[in-house]
Amino acid sequence: MKRREFVKYLSYSLPLFSCGCSLHLPSFFQKPIENKEVSHLEDIGSAALDNTDKVLDAGNDITKKSLNFNENFADDIYCKGQDAILLEQVLAKFRAVQRYVGNGNFNLLGMDEFFMYSRSAARIEAVTREEKDFIERLFYFDARSYGFHGEKNFTSLTQNISKKTTVKVPYTGHFLRKGPSLDAYNKIRKDVGDSIILTSGVRALAKQFHLFLEKTHQSEGNLSKASRSLAPPGYSFHGQNDFDIGKVGFGLNNFNENFAATREFQILRDLGYVDIRYEEMNSLGVRYEPWHIKI
Repeated sequence: MKRREFVKYLSYSLPLFSCGCSLHLPSFFQKPIENKEVSHLEDIGSAALDNTDKVLDAGNDITKKSLNFNENFADDIYCKGQDAILLEQVLAKFRAVQRYVGNGNFNLLGMDEFFMYSRSAARIEAVTREEKDFIERLFYFDARSYGFHGEKNFTSLTQNISKKTTVKVPYTGHFLRKGPSLDAYNKIRKDVGDSIILTSGVRALAKQFHLFLEKTHQSEGNLSKASRSLAPPGYSFHGQNDFDIGKVGFGLNNFNENFAATREFQILRDLGYVDIRYEEMNSLGVRYEPWHIKI
């Protein structure tokens, strides 16, 4: 189905983001796409690089990308052309909605709610049909084409996290799922001490979209580079039970390898808490994350 035909198909369909409804798209959105064929997406980008000072070639070595996550690689996929413009437009609306509902509440926001707030909140423009199309293509695009080989946990763009299953953790602005996640965090705090703090808990789809678009923006449109530091929307285990922890007062160092050198991390490792989702030199194409607690 050509893009023009698909847009026509959408125009005769039921509203895509009505509350509680799942979105079903043609299966080609979910098929792996070889990097050499990506340019026809217009949009989600091209493997070609422009004006880049340093470009690496990893060949079939995924671990090289994990270790050099902040570099550009020859087969990276970029958001270019009209989609680069759409990315900035959509990103501005995610920022605006987050300001409107508050950082903590935004963590649990589903996409239905995001679209609703963009329509109804003062000084926020509604997401356009073209912007929705861009969001849909990003979500249903197979992340293996970026070089990200993790599992997809959300299969529908309208899939939500039940707020009843979560609890807000005091003094953090973040939420954890009741049960194994909350139990693990409380036990860590008891065993390690008050110097450990929750730095990121449950993330619904709107939050993961926002983070991924911010990282893509920082990476000058390089979607593959963004995916080496942050799971694409739908692929984050923060949508399940995983969470991030850090050292109180350690700031941004909680999100780099410096955390692995802290006393807190050493205690976590000695007590057997460390079962890292993204190990060093992993085959998922993701950077090392010693702060990420796997549940």
